[in-house]
Order: sequence, then C-alpha cells, then structure tokens
Amino acid sequence: MNWPPKRILVGMDFSESARSALRAAGGLARRTRAALDLVHVLPETQELVTGYEPLDALLFRRADPEELRAHARSELEKLAKELAPLDVKIHVVQGQAAVEILALRELLSVDLVALGAAGLRGVRFVLGSVADRVLRRPGCPLLLVREAPPTGELKTSVIAQEYPDRSTPWLELALHIAHDERGEVVLLHVLPPRGYASDAHHVDLEPERAPEKLEWLVRELDSTVPVRILAVRGDPAHQITETAREQGADLLIMGAERNRDGWPGRVTDRVARAGLPALLVVWPEVEADEEYEGREK
Repeated sequence: MNWPPKRILVGMDFSESARSALRAAGGLARRTRAALDLVHVLPETQELVTGYEPLDALLFRRADPEELRAHARSELEKLAKELAPLDVKIHVVQGQAAVEILALRELLSVDLVALGAAGLRGVRFVLGSVADRVLRRPGCPLLLVREAPPTGELKTSVIAQEYPDRSTPWLELALHIAHDERGEVVLLHVLPPRGYASDAHHVDLEPERAPEKLEWLVRELDSTVPVRILAVRGDPAHQITETAREQGADLLIMGAERNRDGWPGRVTDRVARAGLPALLVVWPEVEADEEYEGREK
C-alpha cells in the first residue's frame, strides 16, 4: 500500500458511474499530486460464424474498428484537457475489459484503481461485471464509485475496522486520505450478535472494551484528523452499510478479507452490492500478492 499514490488508473467506459469514478480519482490526484492513467477498452472483434458473407455482414455489422478507436481516444483527450494541469495519460486497448484493466494495473505499477460500480447491485448473476471481476483479484486498493460529489471531494469517511486492538492497512490508508481531504472519519467496529459462534480469531473476549481499544489505537497511529468511534452489535455487512448511509458517508473504506471461495470475503462482497456512493477496498498486505484461482461465479 503506497500513499500518497504516484499513479491512479481509471477505467473509463463513459458511463455516469465511470465519470463519477473519474471525479473522485481526479480529486484525489489533485490533492496528492498523483498522475492519472485513463483507459478505455474496446470490445474484441466478433468473428463471422455462418459462413455466408452477406448474412454475416447483416448480422454482425459494426462500426469500423479504427473509427471506434479514434472516437475513444478523442473522448479521452477531452477528459484529459478538463483535468489540466494534472499529468494524464490515455490508453485505448482492445480485449476483455477486466483482463486489460488488471494487466495495466500490473504493467503500470499503479497505486490505486478507480472504476464505476454500476452493475454491482443486485442478484448473483450480475457478477460478470467488470468492477466485480477486478474486485476478485487482489492487488492495489480498488475504488468503486457509483456517485461522487461534483467537486470530487470525499469529506466524510466511514472505516470498517474488524480488529479493535490492532491496525490494518485500510485503517492507515483511511486516515491518510482523510488528512489529504481535510475530512472527518467515523471508525466503526461491529461486534458479532450475542451467541454468535465463531473461531477464536474473530472472538473479542472483552467486547465492552472495544471503544476504549479503538481510541487507544487511533492515538497510537497519531491521527491528525477528527475521528468518531462507533461500536455496534449485529450482522457486519448490514451494520456497515447502514452506518455509512446514516453518517452520509462519501466514502466507505474496508478490507477485503477472503473466504474459502476466494476474494473478496462475504462481508465485502455484500457491501459492494449495497449501492453506496463509493467503496474503497484494501487487501491485507501479507496476502495481497498471492494468486488465487477461484471458481468463476
């Protein structure tokens, strides 16, 4: 996890949520002096399949690939001018969108990926979306945006902190972002429901001391931003989502704990589909580089 970031990659399909992601990423870039990489992925050319050229031409008539490429580049150049004086590079590539974005993430060694989150909300069959596929491949932090303020400023953040007595990469990153944004932070810890059966790794033997531990943790991190602490009991995904809404959060920040089926964990997966304005997902540092070949959903 590198902060402040040096390079931010933004996937741009020119949808409203992608434009919101660009506003948020541009706001972060202005305040951290990061460079922006804008990428648009052209779909792969579909092969003719009937063997009868006139029918193939009728069924699969498409715009000229070079015209599509030129149009995409022109639109990206317009966005780059609007972002001046930021350092902006544009990329027009062809292939499967998620695959190309993941490849550029590694090739360019970016510190943050920002994507529009439209399509994540809903039932399980929506899991083929680009944002969802990138969410399932650990790497640098991933910012998923449905709606960003016109200024791109993310003034109010909620941090979902699973452990009350030790720091996490997402907590540290959240405090850095709040400092850069001159914003405020709500630090949320969700205690399990009473009678919840779990392994020792997730059980807090002194749940009543959670607020005290969180206060000590913030002091230890020497936070320079206002932090309010909340400890609530219940279902984690529900409590995290509802707290973000109640607090009017511009940004929710949480870790991508994995489950037996891979990344992200169940809680992160549910929260990502809740339709919040913006979600920043951070992978644990120790596990972020491991390759996971999970089942395609």
